[in-house]
Amino acid sequence: MTAGVRLLALSLALIVLFMLAAGVAGGARAQAPDAEAGDFGGGDEPAAHVPWTGEVATPDEGTSSLAGTPFDPARLALLPQLRVGLVLDPAAGDFDRAAPFREALERGLRLPVLLVAYRDLSRLQRALVAGEVDYAPLSASAYAQAQRMCGCLVPLLSPRAGDGSAGWHAVALVARDSPLQRLADLAGARVATGPLQSTGARRVPLAALAAEGLDAERDLAALVAHADPLAAADAVRRGDADVSFGWSSLRGDVAEGYSRGTLRDIFERDGAAASLRILWASPPIPNAAHAARDTLPEPIRAAIVELLSETAEGEGGFEAARAISPFGFVPVEAQDYAPVLATFDGQDGAPAGRLRPLSPPR
Repeated sequence: MTAGVRLLALSLALIVLFMLAAGVAGGARAQAPDAEAGDFGGGDEPAAHVPWTGEVATPDEGTSSLAGTPFDPARLALLPQLRVGLVLDPAAGDFDRAAPFREALERGLRLPVLLVAYRDLSRLQRALVAGEVDYAPLSASAYAQAQRMCGCLVPLLSPRAGDGSAGWHAVALVARDSPLQRLADLAGARVATGPLQSTGARRVPLAALAAEGLDAERDLAALVAHADPLAAADAVRRGDADVSFGWSSLRGDVAEGYSRGTLRDIFERDGAAASLRILWASPPIPNAAHAARDTLPEPIRAAIVELLSETAEGEGGFEAARAISPFGFVPVEAQDYAPVLATFDGQDGAPAGRLRPLSPPR
């Protein structure tokens, strides 16, 4: 390590200490209640905080860190600073990638915005539950579990996918000539699922089965987890299972397996239409949830929704936010995540790893 690098690291460390002492980064760090090992990936270990590099404006400066953009006194009276949590990897250049998002939020909201980096999704989830940040993007399952744990979150927006869809559906797949026609027919069936913690390819369909009065352990002939939804679908195609669980956008060309999802994966791999049909599909489930704590003043929440929703139309000069969602956002409500919320009781393992809001549901 060169002397210059060591000096920079020392300077950043001193800035962190000053910010913590002054309460800029959120004051004392409350700990979320522990559940099973892995719930937050860290037990009692506090979440890793990496203040955003670059200038961070404070309320008494009167203007944002973007020259010429005055803060709104009325909003400052409601909230001195908006703390936004993100999963970022400084070594991968994520600071530079997300910098336009902070700048656009600060310019549009006319509030000081502090971005706080976390090393993985479970720590980001923990930070939002504990009140260390005011607002953060979570996967659908991470939001649902956090909401079951604290009842303190309000989903604001969800990013669009490249095909224009604002969400996805969990699906049950059977052979085209299968006599099975509905979920209630699955008593005595052999069912193939995705991994045990898969939201679309296991948890949501099993919750739907339970709503039909079927108990998986009691009423199914077999319930076998596979490495992914594609492997589960292959079990049906081989005749090793009667039903598989997966996911689909239910948008686009049916003959090509729709635009995204398990059937699309089969089509792209095999180059032909899948020999499966959809027995059942869940209500639409939004993509990732950009969620805020309910303690964030409602006018600020509304301003965030109004600001970021503009990107869905591609107008209004707010292209910088597309660094976070290249295809824009759509407003969402808690009821939109009902199929996923139904699968969490507050004691399940939390998601791990980096958040990729538009990746296929896992």
